[in-house]
Amino acid sequence: MIRIAICCGEGFSSGFLSRHLAMNTVRENLQDQVSFEFIPFYQLYERQNEVDIAMIMPHIEPQVRKDTREYSIPFYIIPYKVVIKPTVRDYLDDAEDILAMADGKPGIYCFPGEELITRVSRLVSYRKYKMQEN
Repeated sequence: MIRIAICCGEGFSSGFLSRHLAMNTVRENLQDQVSFEFIPFYQLYERQNEVDIAMIMPHIEPQVRKDTREYSIPFYIIPYKVVIKPTVRDYLDDAEDILAMADGKPGIYCFPGEELITRVSRLVSYRKYKMQEN
């Protein structure tokens, strides 16, 4: 079971996205594999023990990068286009792959070639995107 926090500033976009993903988790019968929790970024430091990874909405990337507190979980800044067409499986794939990349270490992670989230054009998980390229 992977526990994913969806975070933004006050919760409008992340609250909507996390509710959408949680509802579809049940619909797709994936509740034994993944859970989604809306956590405003300003509460994440105190609540990080509730999740395995934080997926951050792209519009607060600068705020996240300026935060100097030491977290114990990895962060993934969701690229803008990836937010457009979310599926539970895509978010689960990305979470699994980021957690494997992090190997138990905190920090901000991205997939190779996706250092600038504004240039990411995929609408599926990174894993599916790479499979489609081949």
